[in-house]
Amino acid sequence: MSKKNKRIDGIFVSNWSEGKVVTPCRLDPITGELFTKSANVGDLGTLESEKFYVGGDEDGDEYNVCPDCHEYILKTVMNPGISHGLNEEPVCSNFDCDSNSQSLHY
Repeated sequence: MSKKNKRIDGIFVSNWSEGKVVTPCRLDPITGELFTKSANVGDLGTLESEKFYVGGDEDGDEYNVCPDCHEYILKTVMNPGISHGLNEEPVCSNFDCDSNSQSLHY
């Protein structure tokens, strides 16, 4: 029997140079995929950031959204750095996202 993923309710916030748009959203905590409805943003200028907040307001736990695909949250991975060190780097939760072609996953 397969166990159904329980999605987390929250809000998707798009911050633009001329304002912000808030829409209801759900997060699949296993895959990092976001499920939200598209919103007509009109002419709000340049997209500055997107975040997912757990719950119904911006006081909930915050997750950055991938700036490339806009459909998954970013997760932190450890990538090799200089002199055998490791660097913490944010990457898209979707392994197939174009942004991940430049990152290493371990």
